[in-house]
Amino acid sequence: MSESMNIYQRVNAVRKKIDYIQKDKSVSTGGGSYKAVTHDMVTAIVRQHMIDAGIVCYPSLVDSASIPKEEGSKQFRYEATYDFHFVNEESPEDKICIRIQAHAMDNADKAPGKAISYAKKYAILKLFEIETGEDEESRTHEPESMPETVLADYLAAIDGAAAIDDLQKQFTAAYKAAEAAQDKAAMSSIIKRKDDRKKALAKK
Repeated sequence: MSESMNIYQRVNAVRKKIDYIQKDKSVSTGGGSYKAVTHDMVTAIVRQHMIDAGIVCYPSLVDSASIPKEEGSKQFRYEATYDFHFVNEESPEDKICIRIQAHAMDNADKAPGKAISYAKKYAILKLFEIETGEDEESRTHEPESMPETVLADYLAAIDGAAAIDDLQKQFTAAYKAAEAAQDKAAMSSIIKRKDDRKKALAKK
């Protein structure tokens, strides 16, 4: 790498080397999941290119706050703002600074580490314009509807339950399937059909 290159030229040199990072981890949201790129994956792919380009990165904490646990919650929220300095190793005064806000939830002492890892990952991804396939602007998991034919089969099985034990078994299977698909309408239908069948069996 030429010593005469400024920090912008060095950043551009790294951009030419990397254009995409594959999402490597499935992240659960409690009601679904999505694929994401981890801090370790970004570091593993970018580190050597930054070394070759003579770019050193270091963070500085601007401010932070620990938000107390809400009643009934096992986790606390940690919020922080960091400046990430990308420095030309040949001329340390020649640098780019990116400010990133981040937060993390944890029930012990890992929240600060999670926050800085998240912040650094995005500082690198945005500075070097690396595509990941992630859609940060629409991260909400879209639920999938249960197919009507599948729901009809589950409802028929509930209607055909000959005893309370069998009804509970059929209801549990149907409800879990609807819950997995995050189909609230199907869940409601299954509950109603179970209640109706329970009343019918009680009259016998």
